[in-house]
Amino acid sequence: MAEEVTEWEWSGRVSSAVLGATPDEAWELLSDFLAFHRWNPRVAKCRRVSGAPRAPGCVRYCEGEPRGDARDADWAHETLHEHDAAGRRFRYEMNDNNMGFGRFFATFSVVEPTSPPGAGCELRWEFECEPVRGTAKEALAARLQAGLDGMARRVEEAVSLRTATPGAVALEAPADLKLGTSIAV
Repeated sequence: MAEEVTEWEWSGRVSSAVLGATPDEAWELLSDFLAFHRWNPRVAKCRRVSGAPRAPGCVRYCEGEPRGDARDADWAHETLHEHDAAGRRFRYEMNDNNMGFGRFFATFSVVEPTSPPGAGCELRWEFECEPVRGTAKEALAARLQAGLDGMARRVEEAVSLRTATPGAVALEAPADLKLGTSIAV
């Protein structure tokens, strides 16, 4: 799918260090576009709507935890545009949602740490979007950062468990790590 070149009003990047996990170990856990709910503490459900997993055009439905204020849980449909296993990254677009987003594109990647070399890895979440109604750009970045920090902790715990129990396969993130009820803002 070809994207048009757009000068976005909002763009940014958040990152979080993952200690004790190589980039390949973290990517193995995080590369499944349909397993977002296992790693992001803000996401309660994630399921395939259409398309083949890890293939451009795959559409997922993500939903946050139910809110205590009688409002519906946050939800979004997101379309995978690129899945690059060798580069340990994928790019997607948020389509329909109930959170006030217009056009929103994001790239999630797992990279070598900036310093010191060989000390785990770094998770990055880059975004370009139209302004979100009723939200400051800094608030959006803070929410993404909180979700990414939670993902980093879950990956650290899963890799630590796998290391402590040779042959164990961490298919689920720890269930007790929750950061809030919204999947975005």
